[in-house]
This record gives sequence, C-alpha cells and structure tokens, in this order.
Amino acid sequence: MDHLALSLLEFPPPSGTYDDAIYHKAAKAHCQKVEKLMTSSSFKDFAPRLLDHVHPEYHSISYLSLLIAIKNAGNLPLGDLLAKITVFLNTFDSIQVRYAGKMFTTVLEWLSSGTLFPASVAAELLATALLKLDPWGSVLTSHHVAMVKLAYTTDDIQPILPVIEKDIVFYPGMKGSNETRPLCDENVPPPAYLTVESGLTRQLSSNDVLQYDFLRGLCFIQRQSWKQAFDALERVITYPTREHTACSKIMVEAHNKWILVGLLLNGKAPALPATTALGPQKVYSSLSKPYQSIARAFEENTATTLKGEFEALGAQFWAEENNLNLMRLVLQHYQRWQILRLRGVYTKISLEQIRQRTQNAETAAPLQSEAEIEEIVQSMIDNGMLTGVIERPENGDPRYLTFLDGAEEPSEAEFARKMVRTAQRLEGLGHLIKTTNERLGTSRDYIRFLVNQQKKEKDAGARDYNLAFINQVEDEDLMTGVMAGY
Repeated sequence: MDHLALSLLEFPPPSGTYDDAIYHKAAKAHCQKVEKLMTSSSFKDFAPRLLDHVHPEYHSISYLSLLIAIKNAGNLPLGDLLAKITVFLNTFDSIQVRYAGKMFTTVLEWLSSGTLFPASVAAELLATALLKLDPWGSVLTSHHVAMVKLAYTTDDIQPILPVIEKDIVFYPGMKGSNETRPLCDENVPPPAYLTVESGLTRQLSSNDVLQYDFLRGLCFIQRQSWKQAFDALERVITYPTREHTACSKIMVEAHNKWILVGLLLNGKAPALPATTALGPQKVYSSLSKPYQSIARAFEENTATTLKGEFEALGAQFWAEENNLNLMRLVLQHYQRWQILRLRGVYTKISLEQIRQRTQNAETAAPLQSEAEIEEIVQSMIDNGMLTGVIERPENGDPRYLTFLDGAEEPSEAEFARKMVRTAQRLEGLGHLIKTTNERLGTSRDYIRFLVNQQKKEKDAGARDYNLAFINQVEDEDLMTGVMAGY
C-alpha cells in the first residue's frame, strides 16, 4: 500500500519547480502509470484506504483513478462513494483533468446515467464540473446534453443556469485549431482540450446539438424567460442544412414554439431570420399553419378571432403538440399586449377605460371589474413588462395608469454596475474572438473566401481607377478647351 501511495502522490511535482513543458510531460507519464496501476488487484483492494490519503484537488488524476477502481470493485458503501464523488467534482484541478479526459468522462457519465444520484443533484454536479472545465461556457460537449436533459425532467433549472445562459460558439471536431502550447498552459482556450481526442467529450451528432438548444429553450420557457427561450429556439430553426434539404422534426417543433414565444416576447409574429435555410423555410410554411393563424389573430384589435382559432382545433390538438400550456399563456398575454399598445396613444388612462378597451382572449370580452384590470396592470409593472404606475387619487377620482418613460437616466450606481457587466462581457468576448480568428486563419474555406473577396476588391479598385482616370481626362480636356469632335 505504501508503494501505491507514493506512486499516486508523486504528481504533480512541488509548485515552482517546473515549467509548462516539464509539467506536460510529467502529467502524461502519470496518467499512463495510474492506468497500469488500476489493472492490479492490490490497487482495487487498497483503493478505499488510499482515497483518504489523496487530496481531490492537489492529486486529481490519482483521485480519479481511485474513484473508478472503487466503483468497479464495489468495495465502498454507496453513500460514502457518492460523498467522495461530490467532493471531487467541486474541487478537482481543471488543469490535471485535461490529461485524464477518458477517466473524467467516465465519472461524468455516472451522473448522466441517472442511477447514482437523483436527477436534480446529477444535473447540478454536471453544471459545476462543466463550468470548472470551461469558464467561458463556449464549447458544447456530450455532458451538456446530458445535463440539460436531467434538469428539464426535474423542473429544477436554477442550478444549471450558469451553463445554459452562456452561448455555445465551438463544437468538438471543428477544423482550424493550430494550438501548439501544452495543455497545462492556463491561456490555452477550451476548444483546444474539450475534444473527442482528449476524452473529455464523446462525439456529437447534429441531433445532439439540436437537442441541447431545444431543451435550453424549454428550460427558459419553464422560467418564462422569453428572450432567452426565443434565442435558444432560433438557434434550432436556423441550424444549417444542405441546400434544398428538408429539416428534422425537432426543428419543426422548435419553430412552432418559437412563434408562440415570439408573441409573448414582442406581441407580434416573428419573422424568420435571413440565415434560415431554404429547405426548412418551405417546411415551416407548410407545417406551421395553425401557429401562423394564431400569430395573425394575436395582432388583431379584438380577441374573437384568437379565441376562435384556439377553439377551432381544440385543447386536445394543442396538448398533442405539447403546446397547450404555452397556448394558454398566449391567450392570457393577449390582453397584456393590448394594454401595452395603449402606451402609443395615452400617457395617462383610467383603469375603467382600459377595462372597456381591452379584452380577455379566453372569453373574447372585457373583464368584469376594474379590480381585475388593476391586478393585471400591477403584475405587468411588477415583472417589468410595463413601465408605469397606478395612481390612486385621494379625492375619490377614478384610478388611472400613468405610462412612464422607460428610457430614464440610470442612477450612478446602476450605471457603474452596467459598466462593470459590459467590461466583463467584453473581456470574455476577447478570448472568443482571438480563438475564432486563430481557427479561421487556418480554415481552408475561410482562406478561399478571403482570396475571393480580395480579388473582388481588386477588380472593383481597378474599375474605380479606370473611371477616375477617364473623369480626370474629361476634366482636363474641358479645362484646355479640347472637345470631342474638334
């Protein structure tokens, strides 16, 4: 056991005694050593005792090997094993696990299986691990897909928000990486080590990518975070397809939800982005007609058409489409958007006038009382949908809504907070831009594009030069009295 302990504790070398090249070589050698140790029966037998002598943060590669050995041998009570896994995933050294990707993925897949931990706990631990691996949150891995599936099934989205709120920019297997620095260099970008070759992710399919953004959209719908849901679903519906190729079922489902979410977000039907491929455009137009009819009805001044469109197909249809709850929200928000549109006409309006001039889409009639209107208006103010205040005169005059200017100057404290957030976002974007430029710089397609652009600019420059020369000659001819035909 002492010999095994010495082997496990010999890496990493004492801080300050090595450079990146030495660390890189030592890390690779240590991974090979522990993989051989894991095959021995004595290693499996002593693993539970060794675990108490190996620190999960300082000796992450060794700790990983012990966890796997114990799990395979089953020689530690399950509760103790789960506690050790939890501690490890909250404390591991993210540099070390870059060298032990296959072992690390093995542990993360224990979480994905849903057999060791409750789904909500597994999703939270996956989110914690992914953020430690990739603070940018810019690379999609197979573990992201598993995490969002687990979280969505539990209706517990909060723990994974720090991951799913980040925008994916890179995917494993993307061409163009020319990274030459060792993996232990702290400045190496995540796309350089979150690869299939490193073992830190499995190969992703196009369906994995679509599922991740689709489930992100559903998670944001659960939270009624309409802008984030809209953006996530838009990534699905604009997913690249081959020319004239139709789209998948998940893209159609995302498009239907995208229309409804667009109504909730902006009060009107969204327009397909210009980047939507031609094939999907045709499919959306053909298969989304009920949703397009709902969108047109939502923009009408009376609720009769919207109510009719909903009831014509019936609740059963919307339930089978998995959109019944979303449709009910659309009906509820119809009147809210009618109230918002009054802002374009009035600066102040009584609650009674609002009641008379707006309709509940579920009944296609005005609400019964002013109190109901007040409740709706106040909830719109509270959740930030409406910038205004309900005035309640002391002299007994009718209560009224005053629309406020949403573009008021922020306080110094709020302005300072916005500046800090902007600076942080720009700092994060700087890494992404640098890495993207490096990838583009070695991409054959991008270089071909640049060459064509330069050729076009050169040809355009030559035409401009010739035109300028002709104009100059004509001007000089006029100045010297030389006219054509003389």
